[in-house]
Amino acid sequence: MGLWGKSVVGLEMDTGMIRAVEVKGKNGAAKVVAAGEYPLPEKAVVEGVVQDVEAVSAALQDLWREARFKSRDVVLGVFNQSVLLRLINFPKVPKEKLAQAIRLQAGDYFPIPLSQLEFDFAVVGETEEDGESKHRILLVAAKQTDLQQSIAAVVGSKLNPQVIDASLLALLRTMPPERRRGTAVMVDLALGVSSIVLAVDGMPRYARVLSVNLRHYFAELAIELGMGEGAVGYDAATLEPGSKSEALQRWHQAVAGEIRTFISFYLQQEELGEVQAVLLSGRGARITGLADYLRKELGVTVELVRPLAAVKTVKGTVQVDLNNPDFAVSTGLALRGLEGER
Repeated sequence: MGLWGKSVVGLEMDTGMIRAVEVKGKNGAAKVVAAGEYPLPEKAVVEGVVQDVEAVSAALQDLWREARFKSRDVVLGVFNQSVLLRLINFPKVPKEKLAQAIRLQAGDYFPIPLSQLEFDFAVVGETEEDGESKHRILLVAAKQTDLQQSIAAVVGSKLNPQVIDASLLALLRTMPPERRRGTAVMVDLALGVSSIVLAVDGMPRYARVLSVNLRHYFAELAIELGMGEGAVGYDAATLEPGSKSEALQRWHQAVAGEIRTFISFYLQQEELGEVQAVLLSGRGARITGLADYLRKELGVTVELVRPLAAVKTVKGTVQVDLNNPDFAVSTGLALRGLEGER
């Protein structure tokens, strides 16, 4: 059941950084009571998978202390190449039999045996197929071995993982109400694994990993500015390239190309209509001039995700700027903890 009535923390593990947001209240009327981020060693989390359990556990303990989180109940976000999402049409069966029926057939949709996966699903709508009304079901699965590393890091820091959620789906909970009508695309440009999800009327339809790599951009930019490869680490917050920077231009072009290809492919799969907006989150969303460049190249509205649009803040308790798109995923994860059972 939902965790509302007490506070819960949404936790994102990015390459080089962990971020967390604590919310309290009811879904739809949540308040942020604490938030923070803490650096990780370079190889503690690689491509969305925890590699150094002890280092991540130690960083989590430091983050909880510095951000003054009161809750130890965590909604853990995961996303990497082994997280699999499938949208299927499924015959309508009685609600009490739906979960069992889906599990019996879910293995047909994944390239990995279901016994090696943690698996969940959500009903995201209805459709007509061959004259028959069917459920639209979103299947979500992740390799157990990858999840075990993340869970071990959380448990090792004496936290309680209450829910595990796909990070890119958490983004949809931060979508502004006016964007929950029609077709929108949310893009999370993280330091490790970037992702993209297409939503229709606020419900996910298609999603995948993006090949653009913010770490490579920072490395190229550091070299271009004469700082040497790796001189900036994973922060690079002080780098402000000029508009003629070749590294910056390549980053803009790469992101635009990935989004354009994704939109073109999936709009051909169904008659979804035009995309009304592209919403950007993650550290990469704040790269100089990116939003303006995408508006011109894609010809659609491009906005940065502002997590405070989805929640309120208890005055004086939060030391970070929650209008910062870096905290979109962790805010969305925290809101997941306030939801009731399916």
